[in-house]
Amino acid sequence: MGIGVSEDHEALADAVRGWADRAGLRDSARAALEAPESRPAWFADLGRQGLLGLHLAEEAGGSGAGGVELAVSVEELARGFAHGPSLPTVLASLVLSKAGGTAAKEQLPPLADGSTTAALALGCGSLTAVSDADGVSVSGAVRPVLGGGLADLLVLGARDGDEQVWFVVDAAHVAVTPLAGMDGTRRPAEIVLDAVRIPESHLLPGLTEDEV
Repeated sequence: MGIGVSEDHEALADAVRGWADRAGLRDSARAALEAPESRPAWFADLGRQGLLGLHLAEEAGGSGAGGVELAVSVEELARGFAHGPSLPTVLASLVLSKAGGTAAKEQLPPLADGSTTAALALGCGSLTAVSDADGVSVSGAVRPVLGGGLADLLVLGARDGDEQVWFVVDAAHVAVTPLAGMDGTRRPAEIVLDAVRIPESHLLPGLTEDEV
């Protein structure tokens, strides 16, 4: 099914393309191929331009525009070689916005304004969770996690018996090992947790693996 693109969408595409050119995204991507992985200098401005929160509700720090606007923006950013944490942060915020609850309310505003970066694991890997009355304890590893090496916040899933548990965790509480990847400007990582305590407020009980 095609997506109806209006004049407003075309104007948005032109605006994003112009910003990407002015911010020097292509030159930044070339430099990133030869340099240690780091957050691009233009990333904070991506948030100030509102391009990290197009899909998010206004109360979550976004503009409430919607999925079509996000698709238009992501396409233009990809055309401009927006690298580093841009796409991983948007993907993680999409999942958090779908989950809702305490974690989303706390974490979405800084993701939308670019002050926090995030990454999403699309599978559980060997992560296992042990539940108790106040949350879970998670151990194991998952790889590859796109943009994991530059993430402040990680959205992960773990197996708890026959069930899945999805949660958010601060990257400072896990071990992150960068991996080689085909795209040298957006590198994957392995994420390892060793009995990391995840409080109930950081759980995402409404998510399933199919939805992620």
